[in-house]
Amino acid sequence: MRRTQLILAMLVLWALSAALQTAIDPHRKQFEPKVQGLFGKMTGLPTEYIFGTMLGFREVVAGALWVRADAFFHEGNYDAILPIIRLVTWLDPHNLDVYSTGAWHIGYNFTDTEQRSDRRYLSAALKLLEEGVENNPDVYDLYFEMGWMWYDKIKQAHNSVQWFQKAYDFPDRPDEYSPGIPPARRHMLAHAWEKAGLIDQCLLAWQDILQRHERYYEQHKKEYMARVQIDVAKHNYTLTDLRQYRRYLKQPPDTQPPLDVKFDVKVRVVEPKIIEVSGTVDLGQYFDEQMQKMDYRPGRVDVVLRDEGYKSSILPTDEKEAGEVWRQKVFTFEVPDVTIMQEQIAIIKGKFKRKIDMSKDPMMYNFKAPRYVITVRFNPLYAPPQTQDRIGWRGEGITDKRYLRLDKVTTVDKDGKTYTVDVRRVRKHLMLTREQLLSGKGEAVEYTGLE
Repeated sequence: MRRTQLILAMLVLWALSAALQTAIDPHRKQFEPKVQGLFGKMTGLPTEYIFGTMLGFREVVAGALWVRADAFFHEGNYDAILPIIRLVTWLDPHNLDVYSTGAWHIGYNFTDTEQRSDRRYLSAALKLLEEGVENNPDVYDLYFEMGWMWYDKIKQAHNSVQWFQKAYDFPDRPDEYSPGIPPARRHMLAHAWEKAGLIDQCLLAWQDILQRHERYYEQHKKEYMARVQIDVAKHNYTLTDLRQYRRYLKQPPDTQPPLDVKFDVKVRVVEPKIIEVSGTVDLGQYFDEQMQKMDYRPGRVDVVLRDEGYKSSILPTDEKEAGEVWRQKVFTFEVPDVTIMQEQIAIIKGKFKRKIDMSKDPMMYNFKAPRYVITVRFNPLYAPPQTQDRIGWRGEGITDKRYLRLDKVTTVDKDGKTYTVDVRRVRKHLMLTREQLLSGKGEAVEYTGLE
């Protein structure tokens, strides 16, 4: 009898607690997940976790799940991490670490046996970060992470500018326990303007960063790094200003006359699902003998293999051609059922060559399409500074008789203002058939279906 009364009392108290939640915690609504379909997707939760969430310990359950995900990460069991990321962000949509670390796993760590990341997941990584920004608009972190994904992983700095700007607008963070942005992270905005080929905006950003650092230093003179950041900003501003003068303004500029890079590419299948990519980008002719002795590598070429007809704005093929296909509208772990391989090959003494093995990862490279387009491109925007000293940020110092392309790269800032620059790049498209790839024999032919 006594036990029955205790159970009844517990049920009454639980019902009262549920009914009075809004009165007990008036701010709870702002912490509610904003993603639709939460309860329909919770059927995979273990019973103890469901019970915990019903008792109002949602954030506690989310933390326990995230600890479990960390264990999976250290075991290399990345597939097990994905559903946990989804559950934790539903349960605790303000856990910034889950969004940033989760997007990092999805964008960087799903790789083949040769450590090439699975580019089919990049759209999911971007969508997860977008969702994190929507749920946490008042902190800088995820704006910065979004910018970093575009800048570093996708290497389209023109798409990173608006995100770094949004992070930039937050106040300085005087210590790790305070809100705001660490002062040094503001530097990424200037770097993004530079990689987008917009040098005047880059210099303006360095000037503003320098002024901010000087104001910060006046209030924190005991901080060693406050003084260091001033020196870094001055150095970068001066170097960029000098390089702009030497590359474009002095007469004659260092970028003229243009170098004929004699670009060409050859792709052949050497074994089933193994291709050899080789070619020339003759950037070495201007480097002096001493630099050539040092085996200086003036840049890399991007190599992308994909199903014929498949376009994506997140691949380094041709942004103009790709449009906005392959972008998720809602975050899912589903990836397009296509083959996408992306690689970079270093240019050494004007040549590049590498075997690319896609035979060990059939889940990643399914080769279901009848034909495949291989695009090889040299992009001056991401070349090393020493190389850009001769060819310019935007490729003004290169030419080619057959494969030079004049692309318009548009940057949109956080206020919607657009900046368009011309970029000179060399690019060639080739085509292989499925039979060639599976038989291990054959040579790619030039593909003219794309510009």
